[in-house]
Formats: sequence, C-alpha cells, structure tokens
Amino acid sequence: MQARERERPLDRQPHQGGVEVVLGQRTRRHGRARRRDRHSLRADWHRKPCPAALALQHFDRARSLGMNVRRVCRFLGLAAASLALVLPALSAAQAAWPARPIRLVVPFVAGGGADVTARLIAAKLQERLGQQIVVDNKPGGNTLIGAQELMKAQPDGYTLLWSIDQTFVLNPSLYDRLPYDPRKDFALVALAITSPNAVIVRAGAPGAVADVHELVKRARAEPGRVNIGAAAILSQMALEEFNRSAGIQSTRVPYKGSAEVAQATIAGDIDAAFDGIAPYVQFVKAGRAKILAFASSRRFSGQPEVPTLEELGYKGVDFSVWFGIVGPRGLPPEIVARVSEGVDWALHQPDVVEKLLVFGFEPAAQTGPQALATRIDADLARYAPVIRRLGFKLD
Repeated sequence: MQARERERPLDRQPHQGGVEVVLGQRTRRHGRARRRDRHSLRADWHRKPCPAALALQHFDRARSLGMNVRRVCRFLGLAAASLALVLPALSAAQAAWPARPIRLVVPFVAGGGADVTARLIAAKLQERLGQQIVVDNKPGGNTLIGAQELMKAQPDGYTLLWSIDQTFVLNPSLYDRLPYDPRKDFALVALAITSPNAVIVRAGAPGAVADVHELVKRARAEPGRVNIGAAAILSQMALEEFNRSAGIQSTRVPYKGSAEVAQATIAGDIDAAFDGIAPYVQFVKAGRAKILAFASSRRFSGQPEVPTLEELGYKGVDFSVWFGIVGPRGLPPEIVARVSEGVDWALHQPDVVEKLLVFGFEPAAQTGPQALATRIDADLARYAPVIRRLGFKLD
C-alpha cells in the first residue's frame, strides 16, 4: 500500500536583512531520490532566495514602512492642528497689547525732576498706546530698588522702568557687586530726554562772578579758597574734570540733593555750583541765578545763548544726565518697537517739548533702543576711568 501522506512541520530559515522566511513543502516517506531532491532544493535555496522569499521580504518591508509613514503623518497632522490653534492665540495676544494698564516704575521720589518728566512722557505715551500708564515710585539705593523691581516683572510689556544713567553707567563702577547686569538683565527700549550739568552762580549780588574765566582766575589766585557745591555723583565728576581741565584747585562742597545746592548758591554760601539745571530754572527767570556754561557736548536749546565749557576752551567736561525707558529681559521686539515709537512721537509734540524745557530737559537727539545702547556704551567708556581716578565708591 502506498504510504499515507502527512504534513511535515514548516521549515523556518533566516534571510538577509533580518526577515524570517517561511517555506512549506510536503514530503513523502518513499524513496531516497525524493529526499535527495528535498536536500538539493534546500541547498539551492541557501545559495539563491526563491521568488516567494523575495516577495515576502519586500512585503514585510513595505508593510513596516507603510506603518511608519502612517505614524509620521498622524504626528505631523496633530502638530499642525496644534499650531493652528496656538498661533492665532499668540498673534491675538500680541495684537491686543496693551490690554490692561501699564506700570512705569520710577526709581525716585515723587515731585522731583525724574518723577515730573516721567509723568509727562507717560501721559503722552498713554495717549499714543490707548491704555493707562500708572507711575509707580520706587526710590532708594541709587536706583537699585527700582531696577530690581523691574527684574521681578514678567516680560509682557506691562511693567517698564523710567531709567537713568545712574542705573546703567554709574552703578557698575560705583559698586563692586551689583544685583543685576546692566546689559543682560534688561531690554533697552528708548532714549528719551537729556539735561546738562552746568556752572551756576548767584546773580545780582555785589562781587558776583561774571563768567567762567573770572571763576577760573579767582581759583588760580587763591587755590582751595573757591568753594563749588555739587550733589549728584555725575555733578561731582563734572566739577573734578573741570578743575583738571582748567588747572585749578577749587574745593568741592558735597550736598545731599540739588535743592540744597540751589539754596546755598542763591544765599551766597558757596561761590558756584556744578549741578543739573532743573532746580535753577525758576531762579534764572527771576534774575537770582546765572548759568555761566553747560558741561555738555552741545548747547541747551532752552538757553541757546549760553556756551558750553568745550567752546570756552575747557575740554572733556561733558556730563549730561539722560533718562529713557527699559523693560525686563525677554521683552518681545514688537512691544519694544511700539513703546519706542510712542516715546519718539511724544517727544515731537510741541507741548511736551515746551514743558521739558521749563523743567530743564530737552528731547534726546536720537531715540530708540540702538540710540540708548550707543549712549550707554559711550558713557561707560568715558565715566569709568573718571570714577576710578577719583576713588568714588558706594559699597
């Protein structure tokens, strides 16, 4: 009888590329030739894959690739859908700024020149941006308190700082350790206004000094006998550089504030003052004080008839105060641009310019973040050596 056929288990053989190929074949238990044929077939298969094996291999690869492609497509589709939801929200948030009141930190007490000018600019900026701007006075620590207040704020455009050269130019040389990096921890927005230091004397009194040359002549005739008052660090630096440039030895009389210096000047307690001009505007108008010269690179537009010390031959005595606006680090460029444009617009309004001149200030020749960065770099390069030479420290 013919032997009963039965199924032989499937043979599994590895193929190149890691694909496992399954070959099935029926065998019979009769005859040595059939077994030889079977062994021959297996040997041939090892040498060259059969068409069925290649087809299976390509099918497995295509199926695997297809699954990966489908997964990638699903991921990209989800990512695109997420971006489609997020991007309009971000654009809407930026377009909506400012959606609530903006806080302008002023690192000085209320009522002074810094505060008055900040409120003037804030009022116009508020008009331009269409949102309320609230002035928040944070005095103390030579502007350190105000600067740290800004550093705690989110960079969303709702907290800004009415900054001054003290924060960015003087403090880095006056303090060995600062709680901030003036160039890395803030976003520069705009340079706004400037006010020159000046040589100021009492007017209308017997023996009053007529001009700068007469003041220098007296100081040379009596070294150390001419008393000149100064309050702010920048004013004291200007005085010492004037002494150096003129080759004289006047006595620097320090005061706590400009108001005290102004009163001492008008009372005749000192021979002259090196100070910002804001506290003296009213006295000049009343004929009780006289500005002899400006310690600045150009004449002050509010007193165009008064020369600069540079014009009179005293070189290197350029010490003007400046104010501007900065924001927290990371402030979006779009917000920087809008605030900067608003400041520039405000400074071109005739009523603003008129009031600034009354306060002893004038619009900066150039505004914007780059103008502010340029001014900071230039002042750092000029002031740092002077501070070191004079030995000024506030630590």
